[in-house]
Amino acid sequence: MRFSLNFVKEFLSVDVSPQDIPSFLTMVGMEVEHYEKINGDWVFDVEVTTNRYDWLSILGIAREIAASLGRNLKVKYPTIIKGSVIKKRDIIIEDVQDCPFYVGREIKGITVGDSSKDFSSRIINCGINSINNVVDITNYCMLKWGNPLHVFDSDKLEGNIYVRRAKEGESFVGIDDKPRNLNKTNLVISDDKKIIALAGIMGAKNTEVDVNTKNVFLEAAIFSPLTIRRSRRNVGLDTESSYRFERMVSPVHLEYASFESAQLIEKLAQGILEGYKQAGRKPVVKRNKICISFSKMEDYLGTSLSKKKVNKILKILDFEVNFVDEDKLSVLSPLSRFDVEREVDVYEEFARIYGYEKIPPRIPFLSGNLKKGLNINSKNLFHLKNELRNFISLLGFREVITFSLEDAEELNKIGENKIIKIANPLRKQENALRTTLFLGIMKSIKHNLNRAKSGLRVFEVADIYFKDKQNFKENQVLGLGVSGELQDVFYLKRVIEDIINYFNVSEFYYKEDNLESFSNILRILIGDSELGFFGKVNQEQKKYLDLKEDVYFGQLDLSVLINKSEVKKYKPFSLYPEIWRDLSISLRKDIKFAEVEKIIRQDSSYIKNLSVIDVYKGKDLPANCSVFTLRIFYQSQDKTLTSEEVDSYHNKIRLKLSEKEGLTLR
Repeated sequence: MRFSLNFVKEFLSVDVSPQDIPSFLTMVGMEVEHYEKINGDWVFDVEVTTNRYDWLSILGIAREIAASLGRNLKVKYPTIIKGSVIKKRDIIIEDVQDCPFYVGREIKGITVGDSSKDFSSRIINCGINSINNVVDITNYCMLKWGNPLHVFDSDKLEGNIYVRRAKEGESFVGIDDKPRNLNKTNLVISDDKKIIALAGIMGAKNTEVDVNTKNVFLEAAIFSPLTIRRSRRNVGLDTESSYRFERMVSPVHLEYASFESAQLIEKLAQGILEGYKQAGRKPVVKRNKICISFSKMEDYLGTSLSKKKVNKILKILDFEVNFVDEDKLSVLSPLSRFDVEREVDVYEEFARIYGYEKIPPRIPFLSGNLKKGLNINSKNLFHLKNELRNFISLLGFREVITFSLEDAEELNKIGENKIIKIANPLRKQENALRTTLFLGIMKSIKHNLNRAKSGLRVFEVADIYFKDKQNFKENQVLGLGVSGELQDVFYLKRVIEDIINYFNVSEFYYKEDNLESFSNILRILIGDSELGFFGKVNQEQKKYLDLKEDVYFGQLDLSVLINKSEVKKYKPFSLYPEIWRDLSISLRKDIKFAEVEKIIRQDSSYIKNLSVIDVYKGKDLPANCSVFTLRIFYQSQDKTLTSEEVDSYHNKIRLKLSEKEGLTLR
């Protein structure tokens, strides 16, 4: 959105340097992307967020500048005079969902010519070309009030005015001289014989105002934002008008814009207002009544506030403020704002004008008890997720952020069947919400493998979405992906155990399972709750995903991980070195590795850790056996262990293992 400082001065006396305006507008949330001086006027380009349709008017921008400067606006709202009713034509709206309200004004005897330099500079500096005095007036009022208008040559209209959907294959030639084929997606304005405008987007060439025009019909309307968006996409046309209608326009300002435009046409084009007609019903704008607690507002913002300051800022922003008692305020949201609905919305509106830099920084309060299942609030979960990210990063993993939208067909191919499809996707390849982090992480690994990166270790903490019977559900999960020669399923298992141990979760166990897209899959369970799974991507999926290395993937449900966590207990780390010994075992495949680990850890006074460092897959092995090399780490809290002591402990473990049926020491 471009705006002119001279245009703003119609509402507000601005006595600060134009070079200072970008900084304080950016601080209140209206980011200034560029500004420059043009013919004695300062012109600013600002980014408009989708919820702030009011910033698409000079009035809305002037209100932000006024609030930043602590000033009140001087707005002259015109007194609406409707005049006599137009009798020669009716306005017929076929569907009030597309167009709830339409206003037309007939103006006779105009003289079309060039606008004055001072007038045309207002719209030119806002990025709109000057056409003629009549069209310039409608653009001026659109910029001023935020409501698009259109003016037709009345003598070129044939019969009544209709607001309807286009028929399949109907043609339309806009004022840009380009022909377009329409369909039922497009909302149009027509007379008895032809289309005269693509509603909310562009007028037709056949009713364009030119130097020969003597009588005009002025249109102002409310159109459905969704209908205009779909229509605009269908014809591939983006205009100043459609840009505003897509974001919703104000019914309150609609008649101000229409009436002032008619007045200016009378004044600057020597016309005479002959009649007025409306169809539909003007939407009633309800101001949201919000009760806020002054003390809660102070707690939320983390600073002491002056009631006088709060009252002044909210009133400048067009809130109606009433003090209920010493602590409570009752406010009515501005007529120009549809997005202010809750207490926190009011806090934010005050804070951004008051100045975030005036609010002292402080560490947010976090509850000491971070578990207890459903008692975990969003603040604690945010803290825990950041703690988890930091811990996994220390394990040598890099965080990735992938898209939450996936291709439903790809999700089906990896065995996902609880898919939530998107009704109107922007791209065919992004037509469903992800039900797993698997695809996103695999695409990230593939991207890096294709660029000669190896030994990859990536993770993502994000939400997944799925259907559960008739309900939609959202889960926060951790996804882990590794590839490379030394990073196999045992490495991933060790990482997952480190994460589980970090959260002090006890009594977890593994269960073998089959899962499409994976081999060697293990489910992780804690009691009756499933924490997640991990395994190797099978050859079929490896080929389908075009992965150049074996890849291993795991996924954990964060809600289960956090709810099952216990209070952490810390102990001092040993000041003495750790010593390791290796041993190789041949294990029958029907024996769980957990049984081996239990034997080793029976006498755990000096055992610091245990890991699988190698898996042997030679041809000389029995078909029902696997061979592992284990590394056992020994460490004392009190002394440096001697080689003799370590050998003694290690030999005892070997002796116990040799007694296990189905296990052979090598």
